[in-house]
Amino acid sequence: MLHHFASKEALLDAVIDRLETHAQEALDRADGLAVDSTAMLNSLMEIWHPASHTMQLLAMLTTDAVSEDHPGRYRMSRLRRVHEHILEKCFAQLAENGQMRAGIDPPFAGRAFMDLVLGHAVREKTVRAMQKELHHDSPLEDLAKLLRAFLQPALEN
Repeated sequence: MLHHFASKEALLDAVIDRLETHAQEALDRADGLAVDSTAMLNSLMEIWHPASHTMQLLAMLTTDAVSEDHPGRYRMSRLRRVHEHILEKCFAQLAENGQMRAGIDPPFAGRAFMDLVLGHAVREKTVRAMQKELHHDSPLEDLAKLLRAFLQPALEN
């Protein structure tokens, strides 16, 4: 890798640049991600799938960036907040359309989804890798369950 990059810091910057591009693409599409519950579920599968390389990389670097001297700490924190903001905007749009349960706070919903996505991204590389047989604990099923918990009962299907 150092053949292509001058230093470890340059490599880290390139990786974060790639994650920022992914986040910007999601941000550019934010208005159409949650027109209804089906579109929101599709967005979760497409953009925030915990088994995707992008989300697993984001989870790893976000966890690593808790160190105060991490060279990418600020950028990783900002990236996580951008994803939370996009999800918050999606939940606000669902609420405006009358599709969210009363009392569900869009900022909380955005943070909760991002937490679940990043937690499952780590789980996919750790727990899932150690499971020797098929288990019915799909990260997408968990995201769908959380989405249904936030939606009006008539819209859960």
